[in-house]
Amino acid sequence: MTPILSIEELKAAALYDEREIAEFFILLNFGARSSKRIVYFPDTDTFDINNEIDNSWQEDLPASELANETLIVEAIEKNAFYEY
Repeated sequence: MTPILSIEELKAAALYDEREIAEFFILLNFGARSSKRIVYFPDTDTFDINNEIDNSWQEDLPASELANETLIVEAIEKNAFYEY
């Protein structure tokens, strides 16, 4: 498990490469995890995020909206966001 410490690190780790979707998680209270599969598309500066807890998708999410539409930025700021 690798901590993700910035949005730039997330972009690099989730970069679209046609092979597989990168897997991440937010570390919650008492050791629980909120698992996510994320792909980053640099040409549009957008993310596709699969929230595995309910299999919901957030597609074409601009990087500028990541803090408003997800808890990922908050988790990064709290050192609670990791790549599997």
